[in-house]
Amino acid sequence: MYFWEAQETLTILQWIFRSTVVFLWLFLMTKLMGQRLIGRLTLFDFIVAITIGSVAASTLSNSNANLISIIIILLVFALLDVLFAYLALKFSKLRRVVQDEPLVLVKNGDVLEDTMRKTRINLDDLLMSIRQKNVPNLADVEFAILEPNGKVSVIPKSQSRPVTPGDLNVGTKYEGLPTVLVEDGNILQDNLIENNLDEKWLKEQMNSQGIDNINQIQVAILDTLGELYISKKE
Repeated sequence: MYFWEAQETLTILQWIFRSTVVFLWLFLMTKLMGQRLIGRLTLFDFIVAITIGSVAASTLSNSNANLISIIIILLVFALLDVLFAYLALKFSKLRRVVQDEPLVLVKNGDVLEDTMRKTRINLDDLLMSIRQKNVPNLADVEFAILEPNGKVSVIPKSQSRPVTPGDLNVGTKYEGLPTVLVEDGNILQDNLIENNLDEKWLKEQMNSQGIDNINQIQVAILDTLGELYISKKE
């Protein structure tokens, strides 16, 4: 009985070890391939992602699968993805093969039937994509473009676009990108230094808003006008 329990415990530990190794290795390979794979899934990226997922699953469903072999296979696919991404960056012709090219579905309000047939997109899907871009009327579309990642970009006609300050010749101030200085009670020193600030200034701002302890802050954000917004923890 004791031997059986020991064997069962050992088997569980082995599976925990295999799962942990595969998870950490997949995480490392995903970091190696970069955010591009997550941000825009092209046909080549889809093949790589599906294959890597299938290979990783095989080692978790089959106790006889060699863990070292699985790790090598995952590494090879990740390196191939990085290699093709680099070559596509350097050579435009290869980029068209690996990543496809944008295709115009609508031009000046007219649906291009040849392109629709080529991409096998029906009218209902096209109209849905246009509505999702807040353009309810096909007649208001200057261009609708099928991007390499499968999403449809919509460029409304100039008469149908929202009025901007530029259209009215109204000047606006530069807004820029706000900077997070405190996150979940932790001071982001790099962001402080980048804005030529220090902890003394930050504490003065905290005290002016009735906050004594940095741990009370959920997030503190500095805008480009020098105003500090602080959200306290509940």
